[in-house]
Amino acid sequence: MFSIAGNHLSTALKAAGQAAAPKSVLPVLTHIRLQAAAGAGAVTFTGSDGHMSVIATVPADVEDEAVDVCLPVDKLNAAAGMGAQTITFTEKDGKTIARAGKCRLTIPTLPGKSFPEPKIAGAQIASFDAPGLTALIPTVAFAIAGPKQHDKPFLRSLWLECDGEAIHLVGCDGFMLAANCLPIAPRNFGEKLSEFGMTITGDAAELLANVGAEHFEIYESHVVGSRDGVRVICNRQGAKYFDWRRMVPRPDQFVTFARNDLLQICPLHRIFDEQGAIRFEQDGGDCAISISNGTQSVDAEIELKARADEAHLEASFDGPNLLRLLGQVKTDDVSLSWASNKDRSTGVCLLQDGSWRGILSPLRG
Repeated sequence: MFSIAGNHLSTALKAAGQAAAPKSVLPVLTHIRLQAAAGAGAVTFTGSDGHMSVIATVPADVEDEAVDVCLPVDKLNAAAGMGAQTITFTEKDGKTIARAGKCRLTIPTLPGKSFPEPKIAGAQIASFDAPGLTALIPTVAFAIAGPKQHDKPFLRSLWLECDGEAIHLVGCDGFMLAANCLPIAPRNFGEKLSEFGMTITGDAAELLANVGAEHFEIYESHVVGSRDGVRVICNRQGAKYFDWRRMVPRPDQFVTFARNDLLQICPLHRIFDEQGAIRFEQDGGDCAISISNGTQSVDAEIELKARADEAHLEASFDGPNLLRLLGQVKTDDVSLSWASNKDRSTGVCLLQDGSWRGILSPLRG
């Protein structure tokens, strides 16, 4: 069959193995498909759970017969984990023999044709290079609702949008929102990138981030990301997204804290209030922060670094969500800004750091 360097095998498995299903009613989806043409200088590894696929091509020395087999992910990882400089795969009696150093592994094998072929449906909508885009995914994906947190599918997905000049990434669980963007230059001078908007699952977004995809192709039913011989194919979600820009306030009020002050006090909600509410009450240039569950409490008063002349912050926020947003602000100072209401109550608050924006709604009552 073929021989492959141990590091190349590990690289291919690290990529393709992320898409393979841990468990499935289709046993082949817990396998990796290995394909190569006779005498070729490379082997292609494909992993898929039926919704997203990873295809990784790495150098190898292929013998005179074509290769098309499916091997269990855990068995391949065992072969790669032997630390051998070169691993040789051969076929015997319908099984695959992997020789790694002094060890010989006999691996159960399924035919390659039993593996579902990743197919891309629909016309291509856009194609662009976006180095650095996947690095932004973790800055917004934490705001996506968990699988059991919300009954609206679009809030359990990441929103990916192009306005012709930049790619916007948005995550929202209904209580907080995180958004980031990356300006995109057209591949050819004078061209304009096609506008589009789509949802992808949190798992698909994480996979694209792990691979570090830099080139993207958007289709009617799929999104494809690739980098350095690795290709990711993900199904687009059918759910429509809301007009997220309407949630972003046009602030005219703000207060600014030292980030270290907030990070010293706010995490105490984990110990003093299981519900996680953090209360802010501003009095001029100072702000009282309190956490309480009725029997134990934290009370602190800190000096504001800056404030708008008419600003008056009086609101309670969900502690875990506030800390998640604060974790994305890397500056020494953190500002909470909001738009004035007629009753002077504090509205939806905006946090910002460069292209990143976080939005948090005050708790009611």
